[in-house]
Amino acid sequence: MSRILLVDDSPHAQRMGERILTDEGYEVVTVSNADSALIRLDDVDPDVVIADTVMPGRTGYEICQYLKMNPRHRHVRVILTAGVLEIFDPERAARVEADGALKKPFEASALLAAVRPLAEAATHDRAASPDAADAPASGAAPAPAESLPGGVPFIAVVDAGLIRAAVTVALDASMESMVEQITRRVLANLHSRSAEPRNFQPDMAPLQPETPKPAAPPPPVNPIEPVRRVTPLRIRSGSILGLDLSRPDPPPEIPPDSE
Repeated sequence: MSRILLVDDSPHAQRMGERILTDEGYEVVTVSNADSALIRLDDVDPDVVIADTVMPGRTGYEICQYLKMNPRHRHVRVILTAGVLEIFDPERAARVEADGALKKPFEASALLAAVRPLAEAATHDRAASPDAADAPASGAAPAPAESLPGGVPFIAVVDAGLIRAAVTVALDASMESMVEQITRRVLANLHSRSAEPRNFQPDMAPLQPETPKPAAPPPPVNPIEPVRRVTPLRIRSGSILGLDLSRPDPPPEIPPDSE
């Protein structure tokens, strides 16, 4: 069955396209940028490339141009895609010799109708290629082409983006083994620690609990002096300075010689 390389920076578009094509029996490889697509071309060896025209960095137009210029992939058919609200340039698509165009989100019937005839044509061209008999075994890298038809030398584009993509692909391929190795080391370390003797004394003395400080004594309470009740003086009416003036004065004494 034909192989499809789906290049799109949208995870949703990748999942939808992969599900539709896989259910139809196609072998699908998805990547999220053009640099990764260019790196994966040799090992995927696709029959059809579906590339988004609006992506960070290189776009689907540049992928299509690269494929049409590369004699190793002259049989590959290219379908350019764009979102409903994204601008698609049909003139540029014609200049890079794109084989088809689709709008996203993918509709199953439209996607399969575009891919099926192009995949059959690519398979036919691959079998009819004069280099097919001399092609290397599956999985081996093909010999580099020295020139394009007409004697024009082919120069591969190598820059920081391609190198970064190659490193990313290499890390993705080795990620599973790295995770497995790290897991084994962590488990071995945990088992070795659990097997240590119970009377193991660490180099540092354990922290002693801090002795609680005695509570501060309550503040002294000032004694309360008893209150002495003073009975107020009762002043009699008609008295001066407390003298009783109610009694009459004694009669005056008469001297004896006055008689």
